[in-house]
Amino acid sequence: MYAIKNVSLPGKPGTVNILIENGRIQAIGPEVSCAEAASVMDATGLYAIPGLIEAHTHMGGSSSFEYPSCGATHETYDYVVAREGFLQWGVTAVRTCGDRTNDVLAFREKANSGKIHSPRIVCCGLFIQAVEGHPRATVYMRQLEIAKEAVIFADESIIPAERQANIARLGVDYIKVFYAHLNKVEPQHPVPRLTREQLHRIVESAHRNKLRCAVHVDGPEEMADAVDAGADSIEHMIGANGESTCFSPELIAKVKQSGVIVVPTMISIHRFDDTPGYTPVYEQLKVAVKQFYDAGIPLAVGCDSGIPFVPQGESLHDEMVCLAEAGIPNLEILRMVSETNAKLVGLEAEIGSLEAGKRADMVLLGADPAEDIQNTRNIRMVFLNGHIVIDKL
Repeated sequence: MYAIKNVSLPGKPGTVNILIENGRIQAIGPEVSCAEAASVMDATGLYAIPGLIEAHTHMGGSSSFEYPSCGATHETYDYVVAREGFLQWGVTAVRTCGDRTNDVLAFREKANSGKIHSPRIVCCGLFIQAVEGHPRATVYMRQLEIAKEAVIFADESIIPAERQANIARLGVDYIKVFYAHLNKVEPQHPVPRLTREQLHRIVESAHRNKLRCAVHVDGPEEMADAVDAGADSIEHMIGANGESTCFSPELIAKVKQSGVIVVPTMISIHRFDDTPGYTPVYEQLKVAVKQFYDAGIPLAVGCDSGIPFVPQGESLHDEMVCLAEAGIPNLEILRMVSETNAKLVGLEAEIGSLEAGKRADMVLLGADPAEDIQNTRNIRMVFLNGHIVIDKL
């Protein structure tokens, strides 16, 4: 057992002591004694927050074109840029929303068992999309290997349930569905998307196999269909170059009533907002995010990191700045990136808050993020399972 003493919590007066043993927090509070600890670290002047959780990433993605857009583990050296980038920036758990299935499942086993230096991994399996739709026919440019290892085409009127059952048997954590029409490569040419009937059957089949379903959308109309279908999470709100940007009070009420978690991925839209030929949508996205927050809709913090210009790790801090610019209070953003994200990835019993019994995934900061959300960048130490994995003191 060891102790961290005199550490502050964001926005709260005084300090607390934290006892850690066997990878878990044994006790936390101002009255906790450090007398039985084998070693004690004085954290005076530092601030403790839960390990950050990235709600939407691509482990095999390359933000700066080092390898293919859905790189295999042998091409990415076991996702080395992603996993090291995450840990350097205090991210101790991620949900990967589109990678080569067998690769990412094998990597998840190594990461979650501690055999490799990595954040915890929650992963989607083969994602489901329309024939000639996004992303395989757009950003993946019809690459045959990606089609075989990462994609299922809904090439019949309704995707057969047994195909999804096969995905479930692989041991994935989520089903990912693309219900989208925007073409990110040739904006003037929209691509086919799934039918509403297909979407409903896919979500129903996911739930029948005891899996949650994440649905990628490009705008309000597609979000409404995803909610009607019973989606568990909605990925994005307004796609880059989206032509529909207004969310009606009726739709906001429907989303609120459904309980679905929405992942706006603001930074991935912001980075492409001034792309030649694109219609800017970021300012409308900020308005929509604030409307959803004010309505009490649960928002998760994810970046779509791994796509071009959105690096894994650092971009999560950029996303938090975007949320603050939208008008969300700093302490609420910290709650979203920890508690809401832990619920999204299904690990709320293990991580997402600093309390007795939970995993000792934690970040020590040199300044209070309640005062300025950019203080989350002031990382001094990162703990994963109670072990120090990054030390900048």
